[in-house]
Amino acid sequence: MAANRWFIDSETGVLADVLLCPPDYYEWIPSNDIVIQTMAHGGNIDRTALRTQFDELVSTLKSEDVSCHFLVPHENMPYEVYTRDSSQTTPFGTVVTNLSRPERVGEEKEIRSFYAPDEIWRTCTAGRIEGGDIHIIRPGLLAVGVSGGRTDAKGAAEFISWFEEAGWTCRMLHFPEHFLHLDVIFCMVAENLAIAAVDVLDEADLEWFREQGIRILPVSYREAMRDMGCNVLSLGKDRVVSPRHSVRINQMLRAEGLTVLDPELNQFSRGGGSIHCMTMPLRRQPL
Repeated sequence: MAANRWFIDSETGVLADVLLCPPDYYEWIPSNDIVIQTMAHGGNIDRTALRTQFDELVSTLKSEDVSCHFLVPHENMPYEVYTRDSSQTTPFGTVVTNLSRPERVGEEKEIRSFYAPDEIWRTCTAGRIEGGDIHIIRPGLLAVGVSGGRTDAKGAAEFISWFEEAGWTCRMLHFPEHFLHLDVIFCMVAENLAIAAVDVLDEADLEWFREQGIRILPVSYREAMRDMGCNVLSLGKDRVVSPRHSVRINQMLRAEGLTVLDPELNQFSRGGGSIHCMTMPLRRQPL
């Protein structure tokens, strides 16, 4: 395989290839506040619906000319389906992240078996960092979320340092740990347009986004935590994949002139993950 086969320099360039993992062994385990609340109210996975929803997501991506690649699911890796976290495609090559939860540490071996050795640019070793906290917003602009849980300051600082060496503008965004990852409260939907739980992000961070020319559409705390409403995937060319149950958010995005593709994914969102979590872009057209 040729080095640098995979490349992204933004969250919104036209998506050509994406990495997923079938949910064969996906389970809800009480490792985040969202699934804890789901289980406390008697929620149970409908495994038939789970598989149907995953297949619908794959079909949606393929219908938009996105090539889908898959990790091999493993019985002892219940959250391997969330491919966003275990690696990060960059303009310089792939980065292997450093997962926090013990049930996820084994995912690194499968990630390394997917990528060719010369495709791996860096491996995170200082602190913890997961892909759900990494937003390569556009060429030259990077944001990394820090909750102290899944991603800590040491992990974020190491990752950021590699981009600063390349001349990028970078920022750490701090937020409470129960939000899990940055992509629970913030996500780009189109070039210079994002959705976010604006009451959660610090005012200084909101001002930083404004200074970068990024406009933010507001999402409520309830939508972010109950519906995983911020956890969407831009396909580029003003197309967004967003869960069907995010009715108000999808209306808001359509009012902005975006095409919203809305597969049903509530079996995943009730477990604390959704479309952004389930997809690691491998290749986008340069923005």
